[in-house]
Amino acid sequence: MHKNIDCDYWSEANVFEPPFPNPIPGEGFPTFHIELDDFEFCFASLDEISHCIEVLSQKLLPRSIDLSRQRGTVKGPNTHWLSRLPASVKSWKYREKAVKYMQNALQKFQQEIENR
Repeated sequence: MHKNIDCDYWSEANVFEPPFPNPIPGEGFPTFHIELDDFEFCFASLDEISHCIEVLSQKLLPRSIDLSRQRGTVKGPNTHWLSRLPASVKSWKYREKAVKYMQNALQKFQQEIENR
């Protein structure tokens, strides 16, 4: 989701698009956890949650290699997070429920950040 701009390797980058959130003084970088039916989604930003909602809300899931190509980071078929999700999380029944749950969680996270 956060594409490295200033170098070829994500681990060495300092500039990302969209930018990562700033650290919270005294607490470090925020992380956002959404748990549903014994599966936990972990995110580094609200942009990542939005992207996940966008991908999971599609009735037919895109191929992870295509998602990697869209970012310009094709290094193999397993370079996108979608390829690592368990099959039970990829079912349409689960995703319908998860997308609604994530949308509500995203709104709550946004409100929390605005109220700081």
